[in-house]
Order: sequence, then structure tokens, then C-alpha cells
Amino acid sequence: MNTQEMGHLSSLYGGYWNHNVLDFCYMTNRYFPPMQMIDDMQSRLPELIGSYPSTNWFLSSLLAEQVGVSEHELVVGNGASELINAVVSRYVHRLAVPVPTFEEFVNRAKILGREVRSFTPSQRFDLDIDEFIGHVTKTDSDSALLIRPNNPTGSYLCKSDLVYFLDRMKALNLVLVDESFLDFVDAEADPSSLDLIGEYPNLLILKSLSKNCGIPGIRLGYAATGNAERLADLRKDVPIWSINSFAQFFLEEMGGYRQEYIESCFQVRQATKKLVKGLESVPYLHPYPTQGNFVLCRVLYGFTGAELAERLFEDSRILINDCGSKEGLGGNFIRIACRTEADNDRIVESLMRLAKFTQSDEVGTVGAR
Repeated sequence: MNTQEMGHLSSLYGGYWNHNVLDFCYMTNRYFPPMQMIDDMQSRLPELIGSYPSTNWFLSSLLAEQVGVSEHELVVGNGASELINAVVSRYVHRLAVPVPTFEEFVNRAKILGREVRSFTPSQRFDLDIDEFIGHVTKTDSDSALLIRPNNPTGSYLCKSDLVYFLDRMKALNLVLVDESFLDFVDAEADPSSLDLIGEYPNLLILKSLSKNCGIPGIRLGYAATGNAERLADLRKDVPIWSINSFAQFFLEEMGGYRQEYIESCFQVRQATKKLVKGLESVPYLHPYPTQGNFVLCRVLYGFTGAELAERLFEDSRILINDCGSKEGLGGNFIRIACRTEADNDRIVESLMRLAKFTQSDEVGTVGAR
């Protein structure tokens, strides 16, 4: 029964507040927005429900000012997913993708009849940029996807490597860079590529605000490019009222909470580091280093990834992501999102309880960690 219920919940892709579960599948900032911001929204609830939002160019200008670009370089969408469809539909024919990756890009490309040229890095999850350049050239790809940091691995492509790639890939029609988790990165001081859009006309940056701002229910994301023609085309693809009044209220208020937002990202980084240490104590798991607010783990013994997800749900009503079927992994892998430190302690405790169901002899696992 629990296996059937877990399968049903997974097929919903959300709405978990109705089902008494603890969601470690979806990666969002659990320290933002602050309660004052939520209280202000609640006080305006009747007005927001009964009012139309403004048009896209105005909403885009609200966010553009906050991220340091002009309204002519940024378009807001109803989550990044709406913009992924528009970008792939307009500009992608043969997409080069390092795997494993966020599958919405690949799925959307295939649904739209585009070709996907998958690339498996020789160094497991660390992308050798020269190898990827060779792959793009050899496969005659006209577009390339880079996710910084990568989902689901948590690995990170530094800004200098991205610039190196852009300098050598000026002939590509599109370099699509997803930076949805970038605000959790501490690998370098200035990781954003937004300051590069004026120099590289084929560069287009996508970002979901669900992850970094903790607002998946509001549905906000943006695309940024210095290519004015492309920006205008993408805005045509967005319905006049695709962004609701709650999202507009959030964009109007967010600028006043800049310090709280910075602090929340610091809290996420600290909580993720503590989560990694906790997962390192689980004998049958090997957590990989991460620059995101999630941790990819290899299941060393005792369970398959799918079995572990089922047992965790049965034991604790905790949902995690079984990544075993993702292209480029080819083994038993799970992904665990970072929540609050208290929630993270709970999942580590639950995983430790399940250790008693694993075999005592760890045959074949020497060196795996």
C-alpha cells in the first residue's frame, strides 16, 4: 500500500501539503521568505485575489532592477519551466548536454522533436570543459546546456571555465546556462554570468526563483540575454497574464528584504554542509560534495536506490529522489534536498535506523567512499 501511495505522490509532482509527508525531493530555500513578508502578503490577500497583475514588461522591470540588468535584457516567466519550453522551441535543434542533468531540458527538447547529444564526462561528475567543447564540435551541435551548479550532482563549473567555453563557442546558436542554484555557491566570490550577456550574444541565462527564494508555489523564473531580438521574441511567447498577482507582490517587496535574503542563503549553505556530514555517518551511503542545496548519494549496499526510497517513505513518510534511472549515473543513487537543520537531522536519523536492514558484510564497497 505504501509503495502504491509513494508512486501516486511522485506522479503528482507537488501538492504534498495534503498528504502528511516530509518532502526532501524538491530543492528550495527553507529560510526565505521571512515571516514579515508572508504576513504582509496575507494582509493583502483579498485584494491580491481580486486583482489582475500587471503586464510582463513591467514585472520584468521589477526583477531586472534587482539583479542589475535592464528590462530589455530580462523576461519573467511563470517558473523557469515556462521559459525552458520557449527557449528550446525557438533556438534549439541539436542540443549538447553533459549528463546527468536536470531532465526537463532533455524531455522538453525531445517532446519538441529536437535532437539531444548527451555527453558523459570522463571524470565522473566534474566537467572537463575541453572534452565538452570537443563533443559539441564532433556532434555538430548548434546549442549547448550548462547548469551551474549541476543538478543532480552538485558539481560546479567555475566562471573562468564558462568564459573559456563562450570564447570558443561563439559560432553556436545558443549557449544556455541554468543558474537556478547559483546563490548557494561558495566556491568563488562572483559566480554569476549575468555580467557576460552583453559580450556574448548567444548566451542566455535561465534562473528559477523557486529554488533560491523558497517560493515554488508562486511560480517565478527569468531568462536574461543581451540579444535584444531574442529577448523580444521570448516576451512574445509569454501570455500577458502568465504571472499572477501574488508573484507581482513578491517582486515588488523582495528588494526591501535583500539582507534577509543574503542571510538565508548563508543559512542554506551551513545547513547543507551539516547535512553532508550527517549523511557521511550513514554507513551504506556515499554523499558527494555539493555546491547546491541538495546532496547526491551513492547507495553502497543493502538497498537499491528505489528500495531505499520506499523504505524511507514506509518508515518515516519522507520523500527522496531516486536517481538510478537518470542518464549518466548508471547505478544506485539518491538525491536529498536540504531543508532546515532540524528536518535534516530527522532524515539522517531515519536513514541510520534503516542501517539495521542492510547486510553486515560490505562486499565490494572498499574504496567506494
